[in-house]
Amino acid sequence: MSNDRLASSMEPVRTIHLTGRLEGLGDDFVTKLIHNGFAVTIEQEQLARIRNKLELELAHLSADINELKRNEIDLNDIVIHFSPNYEVSDLFVDITKSCPSIMVTKGLNSQPKALEFADTIVEVYDLIPSASCENFQSNNLDQILQSCHLEDKVEFHSDLPARYWWLSQQDAISGLVGLVTCHSLPKGVVPMCGRREWSLSDTFDQLSMLYHRTLAGASGQFSLNHLEPSPVIGAGVKPVADVLVGKRPDLTNLHEAMLESSDAGWRPMVPLRTALMYYLASKLE
Repeated sequence: MSNDRLASSMEPVRTIHLTGRLEGLGDDFVTKLIHNGFAVTIEQEQLARIRNKLELELAHLSADINELKRNEIDLNDIVIHFSPNYEVSDLFVDITKSCPSIMVTKGLNSQPKALEFADTIVEVYDLIPSASCENFQSNNLDQILQSCHLEDKVEFHSDLPARYWWLSQQDAISGLVGLVTCHSLPKGVVPMCGRREWSLSDTFDQLSMLYHRTLAGASGQFSLNHLEPSPVIGAGVKPVADVLVGKRPDLTNLHEAMLESSDAGWRPMVPLRTALMYYLASKLE
């Protein structure tokens, strides 16, 4: 363990104050925080819902989630605001004056002047959600799933991006927890996405296979096609004409920040198929 990481582990545990639209990604982040021993506060209007949802975890860990109170903010705390459409609340803006701040959003593409009050803006790309709610959903993945349902692989090619850097919700949560353990937050916009590029075609093939296996399992109507091992994703050498020209979001700042808590830095661990299974479970429940 490095000296910086050892010193960090000996520091008092920060209180993490959460605002914004927590249902979905934010709820899972709260769960991870309390399992990691953080003190957590949230706004009063969301407190009862999250306490009820996490009742078993809170009892098992002898932990609690408290109400966010403006006059109890400490300089060493962190406030994190979840907003899939990069809107902010007056409470979040006010708290940023008292402690370090993170905003979690998507679809930003640049840092508007109106958001410069936030220390760190985590812009999440190509998230594969594992909760069925309005926040941080993937319209692109929903369209691909609809094509799986219609068994139509051609129709979506004209209006969907040709490539993705898919990121599981579980890896996104681990990344956010890694950031709050940093001695100092990276400044400005910090892109967060997977490291590997996936084509639209590969994404469709994998989701379609899992979708039809799930339906077969639910109905008990398996065929030999459902039980055959599927090929390795994207195996083989691609012709030059098939290589997509594009640039992955810059993960340098995220990777360097994560090196404080892990020797591997930013290294998403959840396989695409696993993330897609969580996504399907949320859509088909």
